Amino acid sequence: MPVMLRDFDTRVSCISTDEESNKNEPLIQFVRFASIVMAVKKQSLLEGELKNADYMSILSGGGNSSVFKKNDIIDYSYPTGISVIDYPLAYEINIVNEKGEKIGKRVCYGIQAGTFNVITGSTQSFKTTLGIQMCANIAYANNGNVIHYDAENRLVVQRVKNLTKLPESWFSGDAPRYQIRGGAIGFDTLQHDITEIAMNKIKYKNILLKDTGVVDGNNKPIYLMPPTVIFLDSISNVIAKEYNVESKDFMNDMGEIRGNADGMRNAKTLRGVLTDLNPLMKEANIIIITIAHKGTNISAGVMPQAKQFQYGKQDEKISGGKALEYGASALMNFTNFGSESSRYHMDSDGFEGNTILFEPLKVSTNESGNAKSGLGFEIIIDKRKNGVDNLRTLVQLLVAKGRLKGNKANYKVCDEKGEVISKNFSWKHIYEDFENDKETCRAFMIAAKEELEKFISRADDTAGTINPFDINATIIDLDAIAPVSDAA
Repeated sequence: MPVMLRDFDTRVSCISTDEESNKNEPLIQFVRFASIVMAVKKQSLLEGELKNADYMSILSGGGNSSVFKKNDIIDYSYPTGISVIDYPLAYEINIVNEKGEKIGKRVCYGIQAGTFNVITGSTQSFKTTLGIQMCANIAYANNGNVIHYDAENRLVVQRVKNLTKLPESWFSGDAPRYQIRGGAIGFDTLQHDITEIAMNKIKYKNILLKDTGVVDGNNKPIYLMPPTVIFLDSISNVIAKEYNVESKDFMNDMGEIRGNADGMRNAKTLRGVLTDLNPLMKEANIIIITIAHKGTNISAGVMPQAKQFQYGKQDEKISGGKALEYGASALMNFTNFGSESSRYHMDSDGFEGNTILFEPLKVSTNESGNAKSGLGFEIIIDKRKNGVDNLRTLVQLLVAKGRLKGNKANYKVCDEKGEVISKNFSWKHIYEDFENDKETCRAFMIAAKEELEKFISRADDTAGTINPFDINATIIDLDAIAPVSDAA
């Protein structure tokens, strides 16, 4: 009996619920109908507004689509302070107004903001010297900072101070602008550090954003945070996982490190790190410049393989694998000539130094190439004092371009027609000569600038000239011309 009563109560409850639903059904149907009418009306109004709209307005739903929300790609680069590097990496952009009319041009010199870049080369090609100076120059000129990872653990701090010539304050304090880190450097450390820096910069973006003083391609001011330049020396010495010698698991960690020492494993780790960091680097204006040593591709002699880079050599292999090949904005190759004629001595030249060759093997902003393709630039290195010797480097450029007459004891600047336009100056005493003769120095600088500007990637005025190739249309056009030619 209790069961029957329970079942009866349930049936009654269900009946009463169904009756209540039946009473509300007209109201529910009305609400549904009203919603449909409103949706149709809204759609009709939108279609009416877009009836005469252009294709992209329709595609973006009248401007409401998230697909087409503005996400600016900023054209901005930082000069490295080495002219024969900055100009071969340089590119020009057109500046247009709101009507799309060209109103000017702007040139971006050097390393792109927020990118990953690689310095490579043979041993004793002054890669560390060049990297230190490039990073310091970018940071100092733009109120930024440098984090220098000495993964090779052989850095002399005083050497860094001598090369950069930065104020002593840059190396002191709890948070120095030029931070040097040594010891065991792992990919996990790099990822953690760079992510932390990026998040701090993004958190205080409104405070850190500064007007760069230039405009973008749409004539709008470019605002950027000061650059953080990461210098990693070198990628081949970064371990897959960092260890702690004071940890009780130290020996287990070391075993794992030995197991991960294979280059392919490290390359895979690097690829993952770059994939994660690239968006943050762009957003927070973090530039990475890493050294990647060159080695010999031993398999090239047994079974010929394709070159790692188009303008590299077949028997050369750069540490880091495909991550460097695909991820680098600029891959800069440096070669030490090694011959006695490429060395300089105090007695004969006024300094102790060497000549190295710079080649932009892979560049995203300009033409890639090597010395054979016409993109090889000699850089003079002062080993004891200045690092890169910019003046004597420009002398080598002008000699190669035929803009200097005479010899090292008696140079004269020529114009593009070969006419002498300056007084004498010498290789050995060039700094003293230019200090005493400003006019000759000016003529020299103008000639160097004229030659360097020939390497800039120009923005041609091609807007609106698109004409997709159509072989059938070409034949029809030619057939229409043919009878006229035959009649003639």
